[in-house]
Amino acid sequence: MSGLQEEVENRTVNLAVSTTKLTARTLVRAFRWYLMHRNQKRIRKQMQHPYEEGKQTVGDLMKSGVSTDKIELPDGSAKDFCKIAKKYGVDYAIRKDKTQDPPRYIVFFKAKDTEVLDQIVKDYQSVTDKKNEKQSAREQLKQEKAAARAEAKEAKEKAKSEKKHKKKRKERTEGR
Repeated sequence: MSGLQEEVENRTVNLAVSTTKLTARTLVRAFRWYLMHRNQKRIRKQMQHPYEEGKQTVGDLMKSGVSTDKIELPDGSAKDFCKIAKKYGVDYAIRKDKTQDPPRYIVFFKAKDTEVLDQIVKDYQSVTDKKNEKQSAREQLKQEKAAARAEAKEAKEKAKSEKKHKKKRKERTEGR
């Protein structure tokens, strides 16, 4: 019986050892596959976009090796400019100059994009003009309230003055 017992124990140990080897091989294989996949993904990304596009830092824009120019944004916010520039696919960087009140925005861009940027600035200007023309609903409501109060006050004063005139007429007619 002890021979049979030893054989069962040996088989159990062999099974445990072979399972451990299989698990270790599987883990090594999975790790290699992950590293290979990550490397391929990085290579594909570099092939698609060798440099950043759109909004960047000034340093990244300078690193691209192309000469740059700058313009100052006319009044407004940089958000509107970014939306429009995204449509045109221009590489740019925005800096906020806080030394002035109100702060101004300076846009750096690649010199080759000068003509496109002129169009973007025109579009940006039209957007800011439209925003300035629009009044918020609250402002309109305030104006209408003020106008209604003024009309009510005028009507009240007019009624008051008419009442005085009637009273004076009545006194005149009684006094005769």
